[in-house]
Amino acid sequence: MNNIFNKELLYRVISLLFFLPIVILPIFFSNYVTTIIYLLFLSVILNEANDMKIKSKYSFIFYVFYIISISSFFLFILLLITGYLTNYELLTILIIIWLFDTFSFLGGKLVGGMKLMPSISSGKTVSGLIIGILSTLIIAQIFLSSMNVQYKISIMQVLIIIALSFAGDTFASLLKRFSYVKDSGNIMPGHGGLLDRFDSFIMVFFIFGITI
Repeated sequence: MNNIFNKELLYRVISLLFFLPIVILPIFFSNYVTTIIYLLFLSVILNEANDMKIKSKYSFIFYVFYIISISSFFLFILLLITGYLTNYELLTILIIIWLFDTFSFLGGKLVGGMKLMPSISSGKTVSGLIIGILSTLIIAQIFLSSMNVQYKISIMQVLIIIALSFAGDTFASLLKRFSYVKDSGNIMPGHGGLLDRFDSFIMVFFIFGITI
């Protein structure tokens, strides 16, 4: 249990208490404010990626990341301002991403065990992945079934979001491994940089944006 209740978790919780309102509230307040804030997020992420690229000899993969990141944020903004996805649909996707990320982290810390991909990310474990998937599926279905809204998401859609979240997180881990850094930055204590917090978001909305 000491692996969970430590300074890292405390920092993560405090960071999220400040971070989540900035991410969520603008979506329900104003499309213009949301656009400005998310473009600021994007600029910080690109700056963090550029700092990592300088330390790496694999520049090409960072240019791929730039393209995916820029496309993802603009597609997210487009989905919002056109109303193609409602605010609640966007919020649902964000919640699923955060659920998977949170329970994968907690599951890995609590159970530990076999490393999932030690050559890319030493922190990821098989137990964390399994707990993250199962917890997200269960909580997402309970949460959605309790909401009195027309929009319902299927288990298959939740699994797709989970798969894309994992792909985004793995891609970010690969960038960090190529740059010999643990975190993309230090703007969020306990999390690292904004790239560390938005890695799953980037892949999810990049694929959703070009396929919906």
